[in-house]
Amino acid sequence: MVLNAPNIYFVFDRSGSMADTATEGGVISRYSAVRTAAIDMVSSLGALINVGAARFPGQGQPCAAGGEVMAITPGDPKSSDGSPGPATNQFVNATSSTPDGGTPISSTLEALLPNLQAAEGETIVMLLTDGGPNCNADITCEADECQPIVEGTCPSGEDCCSTSFPGGGPELCIDRSATVDAVQAIADLGIDVYVIGIPGSEFYEDVLNQMAVAGGTARTGETQYHQVTDFAAIGDLFAGIAGDAISCELPLGERPSETDVALTNVYLDCELLPFDPVNGWGWLEGATVWLHGDACDKLKQGQVSEVHIAVGCPTEMPK
Repeated sequence: MVLNAPNIYFVFDRSGSMADTATEGGVISRYSAVRTAAIDMVSSLGALINVGAARFPGQGQPCAAGGEVMAITPGDPKSSDGSPGPATNQFVNATSSTPDGGTPISSTLEALLPNLQAAEGETIVMLLTDGGPNCNADITCEADECQPIVEGTCPSGEDCCSTSFPGGGPELCIDRSATVDAVQAIADLGIDVYVIGIPGSEFYEDVLNQMAVAGGTARTGETQYHQVTDFAAIGDLFAGIAGDAISCELPLGERPSETDVALTNVYLDCELLPFDPVNGWGWLEGATVWLHGDACDKLKQGQVSEVHIAVGCPTEMPK
């Protein structure tokens, strides 16, 4: 059994810029690099987590709100031959996409709010983007909030966020207020929102910082969101965030009787752990098993497929 598995919910940016290559002269797109790292994490952690996914924008229109592509699903127990299980395969298929369109983060998060509210157990959201939020036709902005001007792609002297500019309009403004509010609404459910900016997002540090603060995951220092400057580091970041969510406190439905407490053993897969407050396990507040030290580290790092708690043999004590 795996106890207390957290829900890891990915919200992927599949906007047009995510088709850019992840490295100079490379052939892998930003979207492919991020998605591959997420798939690797889902496969590695297996049944230690539940996983769900959404992406933006939606299909059909550049600024269509995104939505859920995979409901929260228990991860796969590790197979003996290392092949992916049904949940991993579902994640692979659900997140397959061709990047296109804008970055409607606020409307996407608003659409996802009921799904996240209905989730049972601890949930965290990983929101990944290579830019700043836009696609809000109800706002206007000055030059310092107009994305083509901020990124230096607007012709000199032009107002690219004006409807009078060909191909322009308010949808190109940074959608700051509505996006921060949408992140805050999810955080108000008790769900941490990790704002992860990959290369391309550096123009938008200010608004991404505000989003991280609203999501309850702000880092200390000038850059408060989780900034990724090297695509090779994304997998480690995912694993670290997910590992923090995997608890080493494993609540049981009921504490064994006083007689059976002394006949309880804990296994990490087939490894029998000693009853040891340093690198083994112990009891915490009645019906909760607590893993310590190396045992906890193995669980958080995905080195364990299942935790088994068995009653019937004398508890293994440290030698």
